[in-house]
Amino acid sequence: MTYETFIPARAKAVLEITGEVPDDFETTQEKFLEIQPECKYTVVRDAEDLKGLFDAILVRSPLIGKLDSEKLVALIKKITARLKLNGTMIFTLDNIGHAENLSALLDGKPPKFKVTLTHDELSEAIEEAGLTLLRSLNARRPTQVKKNIADIAKTELAVFVYIFTAYRSEPPKKTLVQTLIGESTVCAPSRVHMPNAFFMAEPNIFIVSSPVGKPYRLFNRDQFDDRIFINQRMCFPSFAVGLDFFKVLKEKEILFVSEMDDHPVLWEADYSKTAWINFRAVHAIQTSTPYLADFLSQFNPHVKVFANQLRRLPPPRDFDDEFKKKKPVTIFFGALNRDGDFIELLPILNKLAKQFGKKIEFKILARKNLFDALEAENKIFVGDLNQYEGQFISYDAYEAAIRSSDIALLPLRDNEFNRAKSDLKFIECAGSGTVVLASPVVYSKTIEEGRTGFIFRDEREFIAKLSLLIKNKNLRRMVAEAAYSYVKRERLMSQHYTERLEWYRELLARLPELTVEAEKRIEKFIPLFKKEIAQFKERFSQDREKLPYGVEDSQRNAEIVIPNET
Repeated sequence: MTYETFIPARAKAVLEITGEVPDDFETTQEKFLEIQPECKYTVVRDAEDLKGLFDAILVRSPLIGKLDSEKLVALIKKITARLKLNGTMIFTLDNIGHAENLSALLDGKPPKFKVTLTHDELSEAIEEAGLTLLRSLNARRPTQVKKNIADIAKTELAVFVYIFTAYRSEPPKKTLVQTLIGESTVCAPSRVHMPNAFFMAEPNIFIVSSPVGKPYRLFNRDQFDDRIFINQRMCFPSFAVGLDFFKVLKEKEILFVSEMDDHPVLWEADYSKTAWINFRAVHAIQTSTPYLADFLSQFNPHVKVFANQLRRLPPPRDFDDEFKKKKPVTIFFGALNRDGDFIELLPILNKLAKQFGKKIEFKILARKNLFDALEAENKIFVGDLNQYEGQFISYDAYEAAIRSSDIALLPLRDNEFNRAKSDLKFIECAGSGTVVLASPVVYSKTIEEGRTGFIFRDEREFIAKLSLLIKNKNLRRMVAEAAYSYVKRERLMSQHYTERLEWYRELLARLPELTVEAEKRIEKFIPLFKKEIAQFKERFSQDREKLPYGVEDSQRNAEIVIPNET
């Protein structure tokens, strides 16, 4: 198990102290360097003669697991001297009562995890050493145990390790980032879950997310100093629902942000019938491209662009080894809802497939009918026909398909919806060492022609450039390596996520002012929906528990449920 997600991704100097461990002990160094390649990551076995200052220090269980209280506090103080003023220290502690230990003892064998230190003892030692304890978590893994062991045990059998995070200085305000997820399959991984994973490693940042239709609790100021509520791609079913939702968040002094990373024109009828309240009745909007920002600014002037990034940088490809195998040149296409873009290329691809024969291979993540229409000797269907007719697979499988390909096709027709798309497909390919041949729509703003990728503007350019890439492996390698360097230098989430937190804090500082602005944006539309609002009030004024989005419990915490329709 690795612990890279508990280290703040901005950390440029990290120390990991393992204690006495076998040579095959798995440290966190390799995984964290995929997230933050610019980090100087140092691994040592003990705390003797430590030099330098570190943004984060990871202390592993073998170092501390058998220490008594006095020695433990002294060791933590010694290590803390190497921690920067605003640094984070992470401790891992194997669970003495883990089922594998109990199984071993009952079988007459030595315990696997040799610890005497308990959870509470470590917690007390951390605070006695002068650190502020921020979190105490249990990381679990499934464990099969005999019934008699389960009956004997008086502890959490499933706990594999305890994880503590502590802070050297006075921690910042306790902040909650809440997200209502309207689209969970395609957009949420990059727009919600990825930034959230980075936020969680920051001191006193807490995360809650839930899909539409699930209960949602709104917390008060006595529980969190600052609260941010993000509505990701959920369109309010009516103006009245959106208005009442805004009033609930206003009452609780919660920052309300709308997250939108596709052009709303595709759902224009739904937004229009509510006077675009999704974007008017919020304090600010976050989006993925300048094109989308320009469109959304007509409803709200407070729009911020956060481009899509990669969570981690995969290891560089070994092109020398790949070239020795002399496999066919693999061409990949995979995208959701881009049938029309691919159909336009089919006649050209069929000609090229006939020309190059077994020298090329296609990997297609798309609807099966498109795959069947591709007339190629070598072709592989990538996908699960039970999900989106084969257009959707797990991200790991998607990344593996790209990484095992030499060329990726990124066609986008020039229309209003596509112009608002991000360049995420390019950076995913670039991070995996795959050369792209892309449309100028979206991609010409990022790709350096002939250096980090190729752009085609017509059939002639498509045929010429794809043929060149198929024939010239050294050109593919040169371009792939330049694109990989670009992603490493500029397009990793570790380089950008703190900008989001800073923006949220700037908005929170202006919350009363932004609330007044939002009220002014929507007040002129209230007369247009007078009848709808009156019906809403009549229906729910007597029984707030039947609200289509929530109830108020005895502690004034709202349980919010947004339906697909009222």
